[in-house]
Amino acid sequence: MKRAFGGGEALSVSRRDALVLPVAAAAASAFTPFRSANAAAHPETTYLPPSEGRVRSEFFTFDDPLDKMTAEFRIYRDLADEADVLLWYHFTMFIVAEGRRVEPVVRYEGIEYSHHKRIDTHVYRVHGHNTSYPRHPVTGEFIERVHNPVTGKTVRVDPTILTDDPGMLYSPEGKHPLDREGDAYTPTNTIFRIEDDIVKAEQIRVPPDNWLTPFIETSHNWTARSLFEDLSITRLPMGTAGGYVFPYPRWLEMGEIPGHMFAIWSGKKLDGVHQLPAEYHARIQRDNPELLTVDLTPFEN
Repeated sequence: MKRAFGGGEALSVSRRDALVLPVAAAAASAFTPFRSANAAAHPETTYLPPSEGRVRSEFFTFDDPLDKMTAEFRIYRDLADEADVLLWYHFTMFIVAEGRRVEPVVRYEGIEYSHHKRIDTHVYRVHGHNTSYPRHPVTGEFIERVHNPVTGKTVRVDPTILTDDPGMLYSPEGKHPLDREGDAYTPTNTIFRIEDDIVKAEQIRVPPDNWLTPFIETSHNWTARSLFEDLSITRLPMGTAGGYVFPYPRWLEMGEIPGHMFAIWSGKKLDGVHQLPAEYHARIQRDNPELLTVDLTPFEN
């Protein structure tokens, strides 16, 4: 998950502020349509029926970094000047210990709940938190202890609650983690693709600078192409799936055994906490009700 001002100047662009699109006509005038690599071959087709026997898959790009950022924000977040964004997910963690069979160890269900606020013409500040509760990797029931198949030990596994992410700035230049010294932005590593009747934004994450190796995260995020092409929609529904590699968590008690963890997740963007599944909502309401809202104090600076 990502999250002042010293984060660099806004990218100089000649067009109006494309991140506030109150009506479809304004959106159409501000947003340069994407360029499909094979648009001429399929000028209007968004889906090839199964009888055609071939999946349509095309990459497309944007000529203007602002248009790319606008597309990313519509899928990942919301084009409003200020908004909450809630992602709900399940993920399974695997132990990758050198010289041993890869083993699943625990499943989590959780949320990433964040807020963004526009602080300059094309610059947004993003901050939020994650709240994940452990589940049994086979039965799915909520658990407090888990068997480590590598060491043979039964260890306590606590909820994963991340509230100290520094946040980041997001602009057409890319992302700037707020724990980074200096004003540099890292361009977003996102490639857009049409796949039959959906649009996918495939991204490699820009991690905070103090997240050391091993760490890599990549995700595929999708929405309906018909909705993506409707520029009056400023907050698109989104499904997401991806994977990441990270060091052993301390609670696994792996000692000096070399290796790392691998996790794979899937989830979706929700419209608010009222859409959370009943079982998860009951758990967070009981144990961490304060995390059903985003802490807005970072935006007061």
